[in-house]
Amino acid sequence: MIVCGMEMAASESRLVLLSGNKSDFHHLDVKPRKIKIADDENAEEVRAFRDSLFAFLRAKNVDMVAIKKRGKKGEYAGGPIGFKLEAIAQLYEECPVSLIAAQTITVNINRHAPEIPDTLLKYQYAAFQTAFTVLP
Repeated sequence: MIVCGMEMAASESRLVLLSGNKSDFHHLDVKPRKIKIADDENAEEVRAFRDSLFAFLRAKNVDMVAIKKRGKKGEYAGGPIGFKLEAIAQLYEECPVSLIAAQTITVNINRHAPEIPDTLLKYQYAAFQTAFTVLP
């Protein structure tokens, strides 16, 4: 099973691919590691983001997508562009797409304490934790 973890940050989707299960997983260090949207108010740019993201998921044979759920209010609330990117990702129909709450991720990471892969870049950490949370 290949899981794609995603974190939406500003105008980009940060991506991590993991395969295996919680006790024996592998980080698939692939490119791109993030997909950006240039202008979220331009319909062609929105379609280009969608097409790039969906092509990435297809090319990497992703079996499940896990998106770190963004806060809707409060100190850690997400911005409007991030919610747009989250919605676009949820429209992917070729595999299950789940929104994972930050609290669920924290509990899971604390319970299993996965070793951080050397190939993981710092900005991918939240996407890694999200993907790890949904591994069987």
